[in-house]
Amino acid sequence: MKILGWIVIASHLLLSIGALAAGYACMQEPLAPIGAPLALLEGSPFLSFFLPGLFLFTVVGIGNLVSAFLLAKFSLLGKLCSMGMGFIMMLWIIIQCSIIKDVVALHAITFALGLWQLSYSLILLIRNGDLRYLLSEL
Repeated sequence: MKILGWIVIASHLLLSIGALAAGYACMQEPLAPIGAPLALLEGSPFLSFFLPGLFLFTVVGIGNLVSAFLLAKFSLLGKLCSMGMGFIMMLWIIIQCSIIKDVVALHAITFALGLWQLSYSLILLIRNGDLRYLLSEL
């Protein structure tokens, strides 16, 4: 695997660690995780940070961890999972920013990492002919 592949795996691991920690914090203290005021959720469908934290922990945290493992061990499945997690990361950030009505540097970095994961995996799928094969099987 080339250096760019290891960088994508590292991005999955980094996002996984952050999502697992933040998700756990939101589930443990759903009314004020890590000092975040409940007022951030005004106008959202959530009464506490528990459900966003559960999604963050399970889907984003565990999903990125699984994606890093699959990318290291199984080429095609890893690329597909990485591409999916990149899309989920970007969608998560867009939804989060629209709910809290604020954008900070961490949001931009997380969105950029999701875009990197999606783009890198898609480019590899196209270059190796895997995407054409997968689409022909539909």
